[in-house]
Amino acid sequence: MPSTPPIPATDWLPDDAETETLSLPDGRRLAYATYGDTDGYPVLFCHGTPGSHVAARLLAAPARERGVHLIAPDRPGIGNSEDASVTLEDWPDDAAHLLSHLDVDAAGAVGFSGGGPFALACHRLPEIERLALLGSSGPPSVGTTGRVQQFVGALSRHAPWALGRLFRLQRWFALRRGPSYAVGFVAEETPETDALAADEVARIVRADMLTSMARGPSGIIREQRLLSQPWPFALEEISVPVSVFQGQNDANVAPSTGKALAQRLPDASFESVDGDHLGTLTTAGDDALATVQRRTRV
Repeated sequence: MPSTPPIPATDWLPDDAETETLSLPDGRRLAYATYGDTDGYPVLFCHGTPGSHVAARLLAAPARERGVHLIAPDRPGIGNSEDASVTLEDWPDDAAHLLSHLDVDAAGAVGFSGGGPFALACHRLPEIERLALLGSSGPPSVGTTGRVQQFVGALSRHAPWALGRLFRLQRWFALRRGPSYAVGFVAEETPETDALAADEVARIVRADMLTSMARGPSGIIREQRLLSQPWPFALEEISVPVSVFQGQNDANVAPSTGKALAQRLPDASFESVDGDHLGTLTTAGDDALATVQRRTRV
């Protein structure tokens, strides 16, 4: 297998991608970054799979403008967070410790792509008041699972070593090629935002991919396995309001999945987005922050 080229992180990480760390009760290290308004309303950002805290950089400007304190942890095995066999059922405990560490007693949560299930799992935390999903994965029984997702899910369950080789190869190519290589996994073309030019968006997407595997692929493989199996909670159990945003040109998560999630959730709204997978995040991210924000800066 090709070895990882000695390319320093400073060559591909955004300038504001540094993380802080929290020591959890079991001794693990949980890494996180914050964006937006540090005095604003807290919103927990759950990154995709593969993904990392770096993706939250795409929402930094709207978070700052809305008075939102965006809190973006790297889940176990991702970025600088130590690996552990944390499940969908366990993740809210890690999130609760992080919120407590930051003195947060009320917050919203936003989940993008494979982070959607982890955001939904946090519904049981008393701090979480509202949720928003952006191109979120659904349980295997809800919506339509694409062929790529079916293939990756099967490998994660039956041949994790093969999936590990695949992810390592992807990271090797991402290091050697330009940002467009990473963008190709989540978008037809690189979008731009009000605050970020297309080339900067592409650089962030590439950094997100590389950071997700900074400690190796074990965390991603575990999450792929978790997301391909029945979830440990029922959608009908989620009583907090949920806003579902789904791209109609999303090749990673079928549009039917977003609609099915909204139909199954007890208190949900659905908004169709004219965009692909990445476009759902860049186009509807500001609206997602608005739906989970309880109060705005005065």
